[in-house]
Amino acid sequence: CHVLLLSTEKDNFCCENGTRLLPALRPLPARLRGLLNSTANACHLMEFSRVINNLFSFAGIGVAGGFQHFQGAGPPAVAITGRTYH
Repeated sequence: CHVLLLSTEKDNFCCENGTRLLPALRPLPARLRGLLNSTANACHLMEFSRVINNLFSFAGIGVAGGFQHFQGAGPPAVAITGRTYH
């Protein structure tokens, strides 16, 4: 399958010699494909990829406990109880 593996992964790690097959990925949306195909934009994406990832990681937060919403005159606030993950 010509997959790129890490040096510690066995040759049949990804598909177990063809016994596990994944469906092909859908094409990227045109706007995202345009960003990635532009050398200048691709350099910016690589430079700021960690920042972009951190921005979106909190957008889809999950918790093992729950959320406690505080009502009041101040800005909206929430307390997270339990373990957080994304």
